[in-house]
Amino acid sequence: MHSGILRTAHPRVPSRLVLVAALALGTVGRGLLLAMGEEGREPEQPAAESAPTGAEDSSDDRLPDTLDPDLATHAVELVTVGFDMLSQSPIVLLREPLHGKVVPIWVGIAEAQAISRALYGVVPPRPMTHDLMASLLRELDADLVEVVVNDMREHTYFGKLKLRVGKDKALRIVDTRPSDGLALALRTGATIHIADKILDATPEFGFVPPDEEQQVVRALGLTVVKPTPEHVEEFDLPRRAGVLVLAARDEAVDAGLRRGDLIIELNGQVPATPIAFFEAVRATRPGGEVRLRYLRDGNEHTATLRVREQPRRPERPDPLRPGRVRL
Repeated sequence: MHSGILRTAHPRVPSRLVLVAALALGTVGRGLLLAMGEEGREPEQPAAESAPTGAEDSSDDRLPDTLDPDLATHAVELVTVGFDMLSQSPIVLLREPLHGKVVPIWVGIAEAQAISRALYGVVPPRPMTHDLMASLLRELDADLVEVVVNDMREHTYFGKLKLRVGKDKALRIVDTRPSDGLALALRTGATIHIADKILDATPEFGFVPPDEEQQVVRALGLTVVKPTPEHVEEFDLPRRAGVLVLAARDEAVDAGLRRGDLIIELNGQVPATPIAFFEAVRATRPGGEVRLRYLRDGNEHTATLRVREQPRRPERPDPLRPGRVRL
C-alpha cells in the first residue's frame, strides 16, 4: 500500500492531466478566473465521469439520512488538493493527526475547484454553489457542526452532514457526497471526521502535487503557499527559500503568526515548497513540537507549535475579513 507524498509528477502522466490540473487548481487571479469563466461562472461539466476505485458517491444509491451513533471516527484535517496518478483524477488528502495517517478522497473537477478556492481564501465576484450553500446556512440560522465520511461501499465513499438548526438540541443528519461536505466545511468552520473502518482500509494511491506555484497546504493552523512575485511585492519579502503564510488561525495565531510571514525553517529544515512543509509536519510525532523560524518586515522571529492529536474546530470563516482574496 502506498500512501506517501510524491514530490514530482509521474513521467507517464498524460498532458491532458496537466490541463485538467490547471483547470481544477487554477491559481488565484487570472488563472482562477479562466478556470471559473470570465464572469465567475462555474465551468460546464461533462455528462458523466468514470468513477475511479475509491471514488465518492455519484449515484442515487445513497444511504438513509441517519448516522450510526456508535460509529467510531477520528477527527481529520483537510491538507491539500492534487492528483492521483493511478486513477488520473483529482484527489483531496485528509490527515488524521493522532497516527499521522493520510487518507485520499477522490473528487470531481468542479469539487476540486471549490475546495481549492476555499483553501486560497478566494471570494468570487458572484457566489458559487458552495458559497451559496454556506450563505443559506447562515441566513437560516443553521450551523454545520461536523462533516463525516462515514462509509465506503463498492469503492465509493459516502458522507453525512451534522446540522444544528436554531436552538434545536437534536442534530439533523443530511446525506452528502464527501467532496461537497469538505467544500462546505472549509467555508463554515465545521470539523471533519472519518470512520475508523475507512482509516484502516485506505486504498492504494499515488499523489501527484500541482506545480510548486500552485501548491496550497493547510497544517498546524496555517495555510501556506509558495510566494509569487505579487506576494514578494505585497509583503516586501526577501529573496529567500521558504513558504508564505496565506492565512493563520487557531494555535498559529496564538503563537503570533499571521498572514504575510515567510517561514524559512521548520525543525531545522528549509520548507522549500508547501508539500515539503507538510511532509515535515507529518514527520513530527503527535504531541511533538514544531519549531519555526520566520521573517516579518525584514526581522527574524521564532515560534513553537505543537502537533495536536485532535484538530481544533476553526472559527467560522468571515467571507469579508481582511486578507481574503477577491476576484
